[in-house]
Amino acid sequence: MTAEGPRAAEGVWLITGAAKGIGRALTEEALARGARVAAITRRDGDLDLSERYRGRFLHLKHDVAAADERACDRMATTVAEHFGRIDVLVNNAGHGRITNFEETSEAGIRELFELNFFGLMRVTRAVLPFMRHQREGHIVNIASAAGYGAGPAIYHSSKFAVTGFSTCLAFELEPFGISVTNVAPGLFRTNFYDAGALCIEPDTPIADYDAFRWQEDFMRESGTGQPGDPQQLARLVCDVVESDAPPLHLPVGLDAVETVEAQIAKMQADVDAWRYRTTRTDFRD
Repeated sequence: MTAEGPRAAEGVWLITGAAKGIGRALTEEALARGARVAAITRRDGDLDLSERYRGRFLHLKHDVAAADERACDRMATTVAEHFGRIDVLVNNAGHGRITNFEETSEAGIRELFELNFFGLMRVTRAVLPFMRHQREGHIVNIASAAGYGAGPAIYHSSKFAVTGFSTCLAFELEPFGISVTNVAPGLFRTNFYDAGALCIEPDTPIADYDAFRWQEDFMRESGTGQPGDPQQLARLVCDVVESDAPPLHLPVGLDAVETVEAQIAKMQADVDAWRYRTTRTDFRD
């Protein structure tokens, strides 16, 4: 943020998916640092901190997955009118599906992308006019280490899409003084992995995949043993927003860092292996 605008600890945050997990941790950390926070959840009564943070907390009900641009615009306008501005947008709302591509229906694919990707884009589009007018702001997209490495095609592709969007959005918004950070957590201890919250059941089971199923073992072994602490992640994200040089790519957790490093190494190996041929494809006189 510029010297004229409020620092993160004094600014206005809009956080989607704020009811639980990382979203809840970020909401509480930003409030604890003195920020004003608009917490967006799917249901009324999901989160009420208004008594504790009188005048600095606003709860709004909005379904990020609903393909309703006008409703999204109204939500962002309500926040801007209530607090006077929007300084930080945290696109956190999302959910998981670790089914194989061939066994996942078209409806299942679209449902996942509608929340994880298109909903994120809608909220961003609704908030950008206020940040452009201010000539400052920070967009924090909670993607995943899945957006940097191989895995179940549908979920990982949705997070690769967020990573690509963040990368390109940063290019477009730099002239307006708006920063973008793509946060890529590894395994963090939240309700994301609870039974019913993470879809593992194929829509159209195919027998050929039966010998290679790992999803139930993953759920059983994960349990509540994920290494990541959401409170530590929230502190890190707030520090990044307050930084004068925030990163575009932020893998969080040792597993996430190793995933990103492994992907970089694989890409470099492919480039190196084919460099001689790929660099000799220009027209020749």
